[in-house]
Amino acid sequence: MKERILQFTFSPLPFTALTTGVSMTIKKRLIFSFSLMITIIIVVAGVLFFQGRIQRYYLRQSVKNYSLMTATREIQYYLEKSAGAFDFYLILGDSSEKSRFLDYAKGLKQKTDDYLKQLKNFKSGRVEYESFIETVNSVDTVMAKWKNIINTYDRGYREKAISQVDENIMPYLNELKNKISEIYISKSEAFNLAEKQSISLEKTNFLISVGLSVIAIVLAAGLSIILFRSITQPLSRLKEGAEKIGAGNFNYEITLAGYNELTALAQSFNKMAKNLKKSETQIIQLDRMASLGQLAGGIAHELNNPLTGVLGQSQIMLEKLSPDDPLRETLGKITKAAERCRKITKGLLDFSRQKDYHFELTDITKIIDASLDICSSDIIASKITVIKHYGTNIPKTNVSVAHIQQVFLNIITNAIHTMKNGGMLTITVAAGLPSRNKANSNSPATDFIQISFKDTGDGISKENIEKIFTPFFTTKDPGKGTGLGLAISYGIVQRHNGKILASSEGEKKGATFTVQLPI
Repeated sequence: MKERILQFTFSPLPFTALTTGVSMTIKKRLIFSFSLMITIIIVVAGVLFFQGRIQRYYLRQSVKNYSLMTATREIQYYLEKSAGAFDFYLILGDSSEKSRFLDYAKGLKQKTDDYLKQLKNFKSGRVEYESFIETVNSVDTVMAKWKNIINTYDRGYREKAISQVDENIMPYLNELKNKISEIYISKSEAFNLAEKQSISLEKTNFLISVGLSVIAIVLAAGLSIILFRSITQPLSRLKEGAEKIGAGNFNYEITLAGYNELTALAQSFNKMAKNLKKSETQIIQLDRMASLGQLAGGIAHELNNPLTGVLGQSQIMLEKLSPDDPLRETLGKITKAAERCRKITKGLLDFSRQKDYHFELTDITKIIDASLDICSSDIIASKITVIKHYGTNIPKTNVSVAHIQQVFLNIITNAIHTMKNGGMLTITVAAGLPSRNKANSNSPATDFIQISFKDTGDGISKENIEKIFTPFFTTKDPGKGTGLGLAISYGIVQRHNGKILASSEGEKKGATFTVQLPI
């Protein structure tokens, strides 16, 4: 039987990756571990299967050779008994010896037939089968000669019968005994060899099964420990990092080797910590701005009284001067400037005082004009031209004036910041699109008022247009914006059951902010 040699080559890379987690996800590690264990089980089962087949082969050979050896021994026995009964009959002439001879001869024939059947059952080779056929033929020849001599003896030719034994029987009989003896010896040797091989393989199989089982257990334990450590250690570091980040240490960074689900989670934690740190800075900045708003309100309140005095005195002086006095023009400029300052401080006071939502029917264009007055100095300083397109018959709408003014101020201020070198701000107010059947005179023809602010500033990229209303998102330089203005404006408009939209054709192509408020 041919020997089979199985060779297995294991690369150290998967084990290294399994230990360190380099470029292996947890899913891949589990698949690799289970695949390796299944492979080990298949290898162990395969080795035991092939060893079992070899052992079964030698066991079958042992059974075969033992059976044939026993059958050969029986043939020798019946051949010896037949020869002895034949000789006694020729010497003594006793009829009982003849009967014994015939019985033994019949048994010899039966044993040779049984031997042939066993050769067929064991599927012996052709050479072995044909070799025994020659032996069977020799047995038949010897038996035929024996029967002929007995017939000669029974007819009264005793001397002739005895003389034929030496001439016709002994050479064939000796040759037949030698053949049968050779068959017996060969089967005996084959039986002993097969038995030894079977016993040896039994011991080898036991050692292999025990050895492979131990190796499988060690590998399974090793893989389990490696896999367990490759997951628990990063989890411990993640837990430690989460606790430090939760305690407020936003500068802490979780570092894990390789890339897998846990390293992705660590990166998410690091990103969250950076965002929290950024949000903390922005909240501090927002708090500062709130404080500045309160300070501005206080300053506006303090300035309002002196401005009232300046305005009153200038008006009194104008009343006392004659119409053609040259000082009237100067006093007129002072009066207009004082009125403009008073209007700005009044807007600042109104903006800083009102916090709660208080809805009232209001002309939306007046809120826009008031917001432009507050930003007028910045508009003039930035060399921005404001163009107004107010539609006719604009209905009043129910809004919280202070909050809608905050929305307009945020949009106007952003437009001013984007037009650093001057530009044009176009404000359009129109009634919304009809959504009800105009044939029904009892229902209004429009649903909302639409206010659009179109600037010629830096514009918004396609990547940022979707994030423009996200809290803390800003495209301004650090320290120049909190990223909360448009987010707050979005919330205010939502509170009014309206919509705020942003559009831009791209960078350096300006932007348009549209506010829709229900009527």
